[in-house]
Amino acid sequence: MKVRYLLACLFVVKHVIPQNAQEINGDILARELNKVADSVGWSFLQNEYNKLRYLETKPDGEKLVNEIAKKIGGRMEEVDIALKRLKEAVVEDQLSSANVPQDCCVDGEYQENVRFRTHVSEETFCYIRPSYVSGDDISFPTTKVLEAMKANLNVKHLQFQYIGLKTGLFINYPSTRLRDCDSYDPRFRPYFVSSTATIPRDVVVVLETSASMRGDKLFEAKHAALTVMETLGVKDRFGLVVFNDEANTLEGCYGNQVVPVTSTTKKSFRDFLNSQQAQKGADYDAALRKAFALLKGNSSVEAKDRDQILLFVSDGGDNSGTEGNPLEVIRDENEALNNNVVINTYGIGTGINSNEKQLLRNMAEQTLNNNSYGHVKRGQCEFITDLKTTSLRKVMGTYYKYDSLTKSTSPTYTQPYKDFFTNESVITGCLPFAFNGVFHGVVCADILISKLVAEILYLKHGEFIYAFIIDGEGRTLVHPLLPDPRDVIAQEQDINNINNFETSGDVSEVIDSMKKKIVALGSNLSLCIVMERNNTVSDIENFNQPISGDFVYHRWDLNRWPAPFCRHFSRYATQAKTTVKLTPDAFKEASLYTGVKETGVRVKQLKDYISGDITTNPGLKTSAIKSIRLTYPMEKLWMTTSKEEAPYLVWRYVMTEDGVQRQYPGVRLTDDYDHKLRPWYHRTIAQKTINVVSAPYEDSWGSGKIISLTRSILKGGTNTGGKVEAVIGTDFSIYFFNQMLEDIYPICADRTRYSCILIDNSGFLVMHPYYIETTSPIEGQIHITYLEGKISRSLIIKNIMYKQPCRDTGNKKEQFTYRVKLKGSDLGGIIDSEKGYELRPVPGSNVFLILKKRRSNDEDKCCDSEYYVSPSSIPCGTEECSCLCYKELSFNECRNEYNITSGFVPCSSQLPTLRECFRTSGCSWCKSDKNGNLVNGFCDLKEICPSQQCLKDVCSRKSCGPPKCKNPPCDDVSNVVIYASASGGAVVVVILIIIVVCIIRKKKTGGHDDTYLDATHEVTIFSKPTSDCIDYNTVPNCYTSTLSVTSEESVNTNAS
Repeated sequence: MKVRYLLACLFVVKHVIPQNAQEINGDILARELNKVADSVGWSFLQNEYNKLRYLETKPDGEKLVNEIAKKIGGRMEEVDIALKRLKEAVVEDQLSSANVPQDCCVDGEYQENVRFRTHVSEETFCYIRPSYVSGDDISFPTTKVLEAMKANLNVKHLQFQYIGLKTGLFINYPSTRLRDCDSYDPRFRPYFVSSTATIPRDVVVVLETSASMRGDKLFEAKHAALTVMETLGVKDRFGLVVFNDEANTLEGCYGNQVVPVTSTTKKSFRDFLNSQQAQKGADYDAALRKAFALLKGNSSVEAKDRDQILLFVSDGGDNSGTEGNPLEVIRDENEALNNNVVINTYGIGTGINSNEKQLLRNMAEQTLNNNSYGHVKRGQCEFITDLKTTSLRKVMGTYYKYDSLTKSTSPTYTQPYKDFFTNESVITGCLPFAFNGVFHGVVCADILISKLVAEILYLKHGEFIYAFIIDGEGRTLVHPLLPDPRDVIAQEQDINNINNFETSGDVSEVIDSMKKKIVALGSNLSLCIVMERNNTVSDIENFNQPISGDFVYHRWDLNRWPAPFCRHFSRYATQAKTTVKLTPDAFKEASLYTGVKETGVRVKQLKDYISGDITTNPGLKTSAIKSIRLTYPMEKLWMTTSKEEAPYLVWRYVMTEDGVQRQYPGVRLTDDYDHKLRPWYHRTIAQKTINVVSAPYEDSWGSGKIISLTRSILKGGTNTGGKVEAVIGTDFSIYFFNQMLEDIYPICADRTRYSCILIDNSGFLVMHPYYIETTSPIEGQIHITYLEGKISRSLIIKNIMYKQPCRDTGNKKEQFTYRVKLKGSDLGGIIDSEKGYELRPVPGSNVFLILKKRRSNDEDKCCDSEYYVSPSSIPCGTEECSCLCYKELSFNECRNEYNITSGFVPCSSQLPTLRECFRTSGCSWCKSDKNGNLVNGFCDLKEICPSQQCLKDVCSRKSCGPPKCKNPPCDDVSNVVIYASASGGAVVVVILIIIVVCIIRKKKTGGHDDTYLDATHEVTIFSKPTSDCIDYNTVPNCYTSTLSVTSEESVNTNAS
């Protein structure tokens, strides 16, 4: 044992293995990887799980979906109650206070708040008043309203609450520092406008760009037109006509129809509008005909039950000609639409004469129209003579009439959007309110989707189960292929039709059945759970008794560790114990444990219950307690045998499916760290019967370039049918790994003549001379096509490396990555003498070993792009060998749908990047010592400051802090480094949760799921294609039932 220890540590004695100088054998590396896996305890822990007895049960899909729907519906009812409480307080209060509250645009006395993830004061609200809104006669809410807002804080999935008034005043609670104070007007936001509509809107802005509009008039008119567009929601549509002597629209499909308001169409309208210049005359007739053509361009079925609004902006001077008459054009065109179109006209500037003013009034009144073709809807006519004192944006942005509004008694809801403070996805619920029967504004609250649908995000009933929610028009709220609502870096995605994500055979019938469950005008929400036919849930029957010390919680600041502290690279650690962290998966109600600040009382409750000192369960799942006890024997193994056999493995960890994380040496993890949301975990369970070796990356805990080796622990052993119980892993230095290769393959040590390269089964480099020779940090994974063009071309020609496409739905691209697979007679590897390399599989792993003979002029690349550029940024060329790249897909912007919907496999959604409550590495100035006593400031690890509050980040050490952790004996040997690492338009509708259980008839084919074989390290932004092993033509069996009505909903976009 001692001899092996010295070999691993000093790297001085080579393994002498007879081999042909022209050949390498992957079996040798496979044995070494197995040794590493066993040294970290894979065989030991797998054997422990093999001994267990399991109780197999078949999940009751209908019961499960009803339970989840009841919880989600219950949370929506809580929102309904909270908004009605706030509305009642506002109506009773009548905003009667003259006391001016905190200004949202001025710094106040705010405290950091975990829930709102910014500095706030829950003791008061603040206000915003746009610069163009007069401050005269403005009143504010009293404490009655404040108390209602405070009471609503008990609804844990609510975030900010606010009141938007028709005067333009905005009240926000809790008070915090906001931005864009001069221009923020609640009346122009979709959450406000959605409350003024009962059916979707089609809005066309007709904007004069004649020579007389030069200067401020055209600038203000453009700004006003864009404001109108921003008020519209996901069910609304928009059109734009600019006119002088001619009438023009955007080219293509924009020229003959109104279009949905999406991020793409909004950008197109902005670009088009910004390009317009003031010139020539003004032909009203041509402009009106073009505008009506847009409104007629959509089918009569689509136009039914929609408000149609035309907003006409001019500074006078119609030159339609002697034969032209705008009123006749309005009569003829609108009568063809049953007089459904409302026309608002806006005259701007001082140059409009009395005749021109009368014409604009008559156009709004539609004086030539006949009610026999349908009731004529009279519009508004406004004149703005001084654009400096009167805001055209305000006038046009409130094109809807307050007095005619339907007073909804149930909330309307927006489409998901990104919250400014949390960067997570939220929806906004609003209720309109009136004073003395007259509409006065709306009360609203933001709802954190991750808490609203927590049961879906933490659903665990086997490996082949997931859920999604859609509305009655097929728009998707939550789906595994959409960005996770917790993801703080994902972009908003308005391509969300369920047909983009559910592509199996007859799934359309299921979707149609979900959408047809309509109980009120508009659409419903439906919940669908998808599971494998004959799927079973396995519960461990054995229940080990508690053992003293089996649960040392990772929060050393809340739970005293029974061992002295030490510095382990950049971490505050203990080598005397393992530490345990629990993720929300470990709790029965995951939503109660997300984004919640942990306390010493809470940690003590967990510790006392797990140890058996108390009998009141603090919310833990029984399976999580079993996992804590099952993984505890790893502590002794890691501290003894593992440490002796593999001292180069500094970090060891096991992380279970039910949310238990055990780490050695004991260390504190970030509060939001969840292994099940990390790419390394998904890679491992996708290849659950083999050793999974990662591409190298920079360790955030200070140990340089490292590689991870992970392997799944399976129920019932290593057979492919066993479900994953946990993943065990370790990290080690890339320099150690390189030395190991040279030890077991002496030919690799001959660096002047040969290069030894390791790639994974997606073609990403695991080992390459570049990693050893470069002094630059590793910023992501590097594909073999970037450094080894000759080998890449050869592998592609031999069809060993082939492209794998998937559809990146949100970006409208088909992305291409690679797969590496040996087939037929090549299963044992290949030799290409012409190109000077051989490739061998490493059995029982995800990697291939390449021996390359060095030659002059050896540098050759398939890809000239920078190493870490996302494939979504590199267009594919015509070459067979290319970078990871994309091709544009044919997409209809005007209908917000793909022209071809079949024949594509959707890319998997990027795994979410969660918020970080604090950072735990590095040096900083502390305000307090570890006992919480305030001090003048000293410099040490951030972790030593209990509050994680620092005066500045760059400093010279003034306090030694804890002693450095004791390293293995070889630490004293010169020139030897031991490496450590971190683990790897708004329609009011009744909400109806429709229960759908989809049962996949056929199990996934093939042995491995390669969904997560692409560039999936935490720092990358590559999208991951779904597996080519999944059968997307499987026909599901589905069962539906309905749940009781809970509230009303309206769906919009960009509510912020």
